Amino acid sequence: MARPTTRPDPPKFSTSKGPLRALSGGGDSPHSMDLQTAIELPAPKRCTMARLLWSEWFSHRNLLLFFLVAWLAVFWAVPLLVHPLWLLAFAVVYALVAGPTLGGSDIINGCEEFILAFPPTRQERFRSRLMLGLLGLGLFTTMDLAVLGLNLSDVLARLFLSTGLIEPLQINQPELLYILVASFPVAVFAFSFSIAALARTRTVAFTSWLWGSLFALGALRLGLELEEWRWEHFNGRFSTPILIAASLSMLILSDRLYGLKEAGTEAPPLRMPLSWWGWMAAVLLAALGVAALLMWFATIFGRLL
Repeated sequence: MARPTTRPDPPKFSTSKGPLRALSGGGDSPHSMDLQTAIELPAPKRCTMARLLWSEWFSHRNLLLFFLVAWLAVFWAVPLLVHPLWLLAFAVVYALVAGPTLGGSDIINGCEEFILAFPPTRQERFRSRLMLGLLGLGLFTTMDLAVLGLNLSDVLARLFLSTGLIEPLQINQPELLYILVASFPVAVFAFSFSIAALARTRTVAFTSWLWGSLFALGALRLGLELEEWRWEHFNGRFSTPILIAASLSMLILSDRLYGLKEAGTEAPPLRMPLSWWGWMAAVLLAALGVAALLMWFATIFGRLL
């Protein structure tokens, strides 16, 4: 039986722009692609920062809303606690909780390998979480500074002051207090967020608030010691640049390292080769360091105001 001398017509594909020929006419293989007439597929859409921010907000909205409601409730319902020192403590508490929660959410939930396989790059995901955390911290810091600048705490506490239930709080250095309200919580958040993001285990992520507190308090004490040595009083001229420089350096370094992060307990960039007892000893030393720094700040508490 004789073979047919003619070749079958190649299949044609139609698109919205009209029919396109997908197979070459001169190739021997029926699957060879004609480069001149091949369909150029569009590049897949990248996840924009707005979409990533919405995703992170949807995942962590309960945390942010809880702190917002807590700030408003305590500010209006408990005027006895409303004074500048409490406002500074509230921002620090938010930084201690939001830093590990946002930075180490994948490793804490046990889905890091699954999340890293998605199209957004590691740095895009890192920056979206960082931006969300800083937006929340900026919101609380702005409200704190507004309360301090407008003396809203004195307005709410006037009833208690007139009855003699509480003593008026005299602030001798409001500029220094404004600086601490704005810079110190940012440093705490930057350190705890970075350590939690680079963590390989849940233990490191859960204890990142402790390490963040240690590094932020150490940077603050260094600045205050330099100010006392230079001017014999605290004015924020050294402590503020040190806190800002340390925060930016930590965030830039962690952003670079997070781009190299791989899933797994033995993967780079942050490994913990210590045994369980060694890790517990390190945590205990960090806790002792934080306690020592807090005791030192308690001794100079009056000079900061």
